[in-house]
Amino acid sequence: MSNKKWQIEVEGQQCVIDVQLGSFTGGGCLTLNGKEINKWGASFSGLPSQIKFEVKGKKAEIKSKGFLSVTPILYIDGKEVK
Repeated sequence: MSNKKWQIEVEGQQCVIDVQLGSFTGGGCLTLNGKEINKWGASFSGLPSQIKFEVKGKKAEIKSKGFLSVTPILYIDGKEVK
């Protein structure tokens, strides 16, 4: 299993966003501060092309980049988070 984790500050509070991807199945989940907020089953591409959610009232989105080696990219209010 591979994962990508961001530790960011939103509205003065620390938030941890974690995407976990199954190495072989492509299934995975998205957690916000340890709470699962999205889960998906086996998929050839590994990650849905787009997952929308909110973080402390701000619009958040995870998009996938790549095909065989998928990289999740986090956006908060339309701006990419590094």
